[in-house]
This record gives sequence, structure tokens and C-alpha cells, in this order.
Amino acid sequence: MSGFYPLDQQFDGGKTGKRESMSRKRPPKREHKLIAFKAFFDTDRDILEWWEGMQDGERSEVIRELLRGYVRGLSLYEARRPKVSVDGNVVLQVLDDTAWIRGALNDMPAYLEGLLGRISIYTPPPMQPESSAALSKDNLSNDALARRKAKMGKVGW
Repeated sequence: MSGFYPLDQQFDGGKTGKRESMSRKRPPKREHKLIAFKAFFDTDRDILEWWEGMQDGERSEVIRELLRGYVRGLSLYEARRPKVSVDGNVVLQVLDDTAWIRGALNDMPAYLEGLLGRISIYTPPPMQPESSAALSKDNLSNDALARRKAKMGKVGW
């Protein structure tokens, strides 16, 4: 005889104290394999700091993402690129803004052509020949120019 029941008797579930109506069947456990490695305090300090910096419950998912990305051939940086959650309204606003900018750039040549067509170009009236007393660029007569040249000749630099 082993335990409470003789070997030749059938097990009776009623003798265990569990009631049939109260027992709930649990779903079967998922099969798994534990993958672990040692991290040493002297050589793996950076890994340990990164590990301890993560929130509880996030570590397994991060390791899975890194390994899946590496298996796909991505670098570790690309495998764990930060994911930013974006509000759908922000995406729609960016879409609308982009469409507006594209439309403005497409309309710009026609707008500039119309603007430049409306600008009048000022042309100065043609100059009339001077009177008999010839004036220089500074509107000086020949006598005044001669006096100026004489003064300049006397000045020593």
C-alpha cells in the first residue's frame, strides 16, 4: 500500500475534498524553453545597467525584438529602433499640410508670372543735349573745372 489508497482500489475524486462544481480547468501551459545567460559585474556592467534601467515586464519583449531583428539581418540599432506612438489626428494634420505645400509649390510659377507681368518697368526719359556751355558730370562749367584742377595741382599729399 502506498499513500492513502490501496494499490488495487480506484482513485475516488470525492475523497480529496475538491468539489466537482468548484474545480475549474486551466488552459494547458504553453510549451517554452528558457534562454538565459550570465552577465558579469566586471565585464558586462553596461549590459546590466541597461537591463536594470528597463521597466518590469518590458525586458522579455525587448529581448525578443532584438533577437528577431538580428535573425532578420538587421543591426542591433535597427532592430530596437524606438517606436513612437502617434496620434491619428497628427498624421492627418501632416497629410493636409503636405498637400497644401505641394499645391502652393505647383501654383508658384503661375503666380510669379502674373506678378511680374503686372510690374511696370520705369525707364528714365531720354536726356536732351546740353546748352552751349558744356557741363561736366558734376554739372560744372569748363571754367569751374579748370579752377578745380588748378587747386588740386597745388595741394600736396
